[in-house]
Amino acid sequence: QDPNAKAGYAYKQGILFYEGRLVISSKSQLIPILLQEFHESPQAGHSGFYKTYRRLAANVYWLGMKGTIQEFVKNCDICQRQKYLATSPGGLLQPLPIPEQIWEDISMDFITGLPKSKGFEAILVVVDRLSKYSHFIPLKHPYTARSIAEVFCKEV
Repeated sequence: QDPNAKAGYAYKQGILFYEGRLVISSKSQLIPILLQEFHESPQAGHSGFYKTYRRLAANVYWLGMKGTIQEFVKNCDICQRQKYLATSPGGLLQPLPIPEQIWEDISMDFITGLPKSKGFEAILVVVDRLSKYSHFIPLKHPYTARSIAEVFCKEV
């Protein structure tokens, strides 16, 4: 089958090209070497999937190229350890609205790391946000969400 008949493919001096880029087999032993050179070398600088893909795609092509590069970058130990989160930092804290009734809105917290007293070593603090009325409930380790819910319903 003539590769020149397929759109984008051409033979030049016995070498196959796709849209002007050298075509290599997706099973080629050159791929790991190319990936290392275009991603891990000092010139490449572990620059992530998109830049690695753009640099490679300017020169070569193989079937499944995007997926291979994505997998390589995803498994790059240095990139994973040095990766930064591209999300913007959280904004300024906003005040909570003032509750209209007592016990309509509460806050809860745990005080832990206390010395044992009668077997108790933690305190559940429950505060009504409007009246500031507080409950201090002693707890024993280990406690679970279920045991906290039961103590909360019983004590508050």
